[in-house]
Amino acid sequence: MKWLPVHRGFVLFVFLGAACLPGEQAHGAGVDYALQMEKAASSMLLDIARAGQRLVAVGERGHILYSEDEGSRWVQAQVPTRVMLTRVFFIDDKYGWAVGHDGNMLHSSDGGVSWELQRDGVADQVGINEERAGRALGRVEELRLQLAVAGEGQISDLQEALDEAEWALDNTRELLDETAYAPPLMDVWFSSPEQGWAAGGYGVLLHTANGGRNWADWSHKVDNPDELHLNGVIGDQLGSLYLASEWGTIFVSHNMGESWQPAESGYDGSFFGLVVNPNSGGVYAYGLLGTIYRSADQGESWEEMNSGVSASLFGADSHDGSMIFVGQGGTATLTRDDGKTFAPLIQSQRDGLFGVTAWKDGKFMATGQGGCRVITESAQETVQ
Repeated sequence: MKWLPVHRGFVLFVFLGAACLPGEQAHGAGVDYALQMEKAASSMLLDIARAGQRLVAVGERGHILYSEDEGSRWVQAQVPTRVMLTRVFFIDDKYGWAVGHDGNMLHSSDGGVSWELQRDGVADQVGINEERAGRALGRVEELRLQLAVAGEGQISDLQEALDEAEWALDNTRELLDETAYAPPLMDVWFSSPEQGWAAGGYGVLLHTANGGRNWADWSHKVDNPDELHLNGVIGDQLGSLYLASEWGTIFVSHNMGESWQPAESGYDGSFFGLVVNPNSGGVYAYGLLGTIYRSADQGESWEEMNSGVSASLFGADSHDGSMIFVGQGGTATLTRDDGKTFAPLIQSQRDGLFGVTAWKDGKFMATGQGGCRVITESAQETVQ
């Protein structure tokens, strides 16, 4: 497998990548179903979501498990992939999507009980590479025409742009001669059963307008020349979309993803995900070393929150105005007042947590090393 660079801040999933080696799917070998394992419920699980009254968790080796009794008993689903699954999202009690390594996308229409391979990432990457080469060639030809009729004051800038475009064209052409590599998908979010986005490594952004039956490469719509990893994607109630990235960057779109601009948060580390408070409309980006930033104006400005914790945060969820964030070393922190105060939830188990969902009676169910577990609200202090 191809490793993602630690120095660019993709710390979480570089670490998790080691766990997926035994189950990597052989390219060109057809569909391999995830092995049914007696202890799958205690394996590394990266994310969890609600599908009506059902809990659905995903993780290493293509494992997907569901519970219909509040997590007391877990059933392993039949899943047509063995690659690591990173995130799962349900738009309602039936329709859900899971994404993971090799750019794979899975879909369920029965609340997570059964799954189909909706997108073979490696196969799709061949077409994406051809499209990118075509766009790069078009850009070079356009700049050459402009340069041919340019005035003296324009020549220098156009020549510099042309040199960069020719370099990009050479890179895309080289990819056509190599074995296709599909970067891992790190998050997925749907605004409706038809409209959805998936984000991933090396600046990958995909969009579907038909429930995932077809996915288009929208990476070029993001103003991201450095191909920063896109670790999270989400939308708010007003129609704006957000991408969590590296170097403190959050990309924002106000036109349904047709274009994305970087919003500088004032932070220079990595964000691993996003969560929206539906009660206030506030958008929260979370990441390294307990970092949480909030925007109350659709991404125009961002302010740092005092999360009360110092460990990296990898997952979050909101419910009835409450928001919980989980992460490294069993870290969890909760706010019930839209970020004004945070209550660290001290857990007896210190295994890493990667995903979380609000559940019944004020409880939360988290996923991590060793499977799923309930997060208790034994907070030691409230931090303002």
